[in-house]
Amino acid sequence: MEKSAKNDIRIFVKEQRMALETTAECVWNDSICRQLLSIDDILRAFCVYCYVSFRREAGTWRFMESLLKQGKCVAVPKVVGRDLEFYSISGKTDLEEGVMGIMEPKSSCLRVHDPQAPVIVPGIAFDRYGNRIGYGGGYYDRFFEREPDHPRIAIAYGFQIFDHIPTEPHDKRVDRIITP
Repeated sequence: MEKSAKNDIRIFVKEQRMALETTAECVWNDSICRQLLSIDDILRAFCVYCYVSFRREAGTWRFMESLLKQGKCVAVPKVVGRDLEFYSISGKTDLEEGVMGIMEPKSSCLRVHDPQAPVIVPGIAFDRYGNRIGYGGGYYDRFFEREPDHPRIAIAYGFQIFDHIPTEPHDKRVDRIITP
């Protein structure tokens, strides 16, 4: 039951994302970026771990550019085996296509280890308790199992928030969810 319910939610959200109008997407992403930049954990951080948005996920690029302009370290994930490792980037030119078509840091980028860095966490769907449904690979769940002290901040559009989503014992919650 849990798996099919999760898959139904994944299909619904992906359809909603594909139907999203570009204007709304831009306005929503601007709002999310402004809110992220005002969060204490982000303001205090030297380094912020952030996913590179793709396939109409809540956008991260404007946020990452703003952090870079402030002189902060921005680190993005790379899939290494079954794990995520984070690498510092200075802009889009440091990225190349990786696993599942997701942009990842090039091999010339430096690996970063900051166990208290806030993490902007991707996801398909979230509920009001901080539970999330990802893409099914378990990469972030394993990452937070290894490094539990990161503040976990999800960003999402309104249609990605549910009253309750099915969870499994290994699923890791986020601390807060930012919506437009």
